[in-house]
Amino acid sequence: MIDLTKGLSFNEYLEKQHQKYGDVQDKAYDETSLSEITKEEVKKLEKPVHAAVFTEGFCPDCIVTIPFIQRMAEENPNLKLHFMPRTGFETFLEEAVGDARIPTIITFDENMNPKGAYVETPKGLRDKMVGLSGDDKKALVVDYRAGKYNNLVEKDLLEIIL
Repeated sequence: MIDLTKGLSFNEYLEKQHQKYGDVQDKAYDETSLSEITKEEVKKLEKPVHAAVFTEGFCPDCIVTIPFIQRMAEENPNLKLHFMPRTGFETFLEEAVGDARIPTIITFDENMNPKGAYVETPKGLRDKMVGLSGDDKKALVVDYRAGKYNNLVEKDLLEIIL
């Protein structure tokens, strides 16, 4: 089992990332907002859910996803976030979700029973990539990182929280 007390708060995570990567995560956070539907859904969370959020400041997919989980936590204090680096947790991630990709967000109920996991990108985006050429996959990823598929990020995060 993972020790969530070793996790950082969002602000601590941002401060640590500033040292190496500047304020790119801050900018993404400032530009990210949740849909009204997602806000209403996350407010329905009645019991604590802990989320181990594995992320690194250099990762473009982390820069996309992390603001969404943070905004959700701001909507409902029952969502407790614990930010951790991938470095040092690779074996845990491989055992828990089969890979050490980031971002990985693993949720646990109030008794620390696993609820779900989000790994790297939304499932719907990965489904769209099936059968595409390398160039078409790259174009899809560019669109994803530009915000075209934010609804898929919200959907998948809600599934592992609620």
